[in-house]
Amino acid sequence: QPMPRRPDSPTVSRPKSIPRRTLLMSAIAGAAGGALPRIARAAAMPAFPGAAADRRFSVLYKGDRIGAHRVSYFPSTGDIRVTTEIDLLVKALFFTVFSFSHRSEERWRDGRLVSLTSETVEHGETLHVTGAATPQGFRVVSKDLPFLAAPGTLTSNDLWTPAVLRQAIVIDAQHGGVIGVSVRQLADEEIEVGGRQLRATRYRFITPYLAGSIWYDAGGQWVHGEFERDAAQIVYRLDT
Repeated sequence: QPMPRRPDSPTVSRPKSIPRRTLLMSAIAGAAGGALPRIARAAAMPAFPGAAADRRFSVLYKGDRIGAHRVSYFPSTGDIRVTTEIDLLVKALFFTVFSFSHRSEERWRDGRLVSLTSETVEHGETLHVTGAATPQGFRVVSKDLPFLAAPGTLTSNDLWTPAVLRQAIVIDAQHGGVIGVSVRQLADEEIEVGGRQLRATRYRFITPYLAGSIWYDAGGQWVHGEFERDAAQIVYRLDT
């Protein structure tokens, strides 16, 4: 999951000085005028949200808790709703030096993403992203031009499934458009989760905003994360 940052903050965000399109790892061409860019290629790898998608992590920097990342699963008739909530706060003495929040809701049907709504408050700016499945693909709307992603494209919030790491690109749930993902699977490791040892598979990944490692257990559940940027390391510790 992308993390925001202030220039002097330990948290992480996309660079402001480099246009987002130039950072994409996939070959994405924009159409002329106001038309949608052409459909971006993505692996048509279905994901199936289940109760295992429920995740709550404490976010740590140098051992101090600076916030939380929560994923919640809500089944309903015909659809499945998955919400993501991220709250980060950095204080110095009695002053707030950095705050960040992100809220999103995804609706899934038959293992496919059918809608996305998100609101992010970053650097004092409120960003909105919406998306909906169409016969041509998944249409994403933000403050930039609308973008049409390939059917089956997952979002940057879908770390609850390792299927997200099998895609060349994902929909950016915080800023809109798409971003590239480069992933390498490493050896299984024994890690500590909730005071017990757990065997999990580690993946190294890179996006235009973030690099790090993420771990999934044998059942495909997200159990740990370590992300770095500018020599700062952010740790995701699963709450139990």
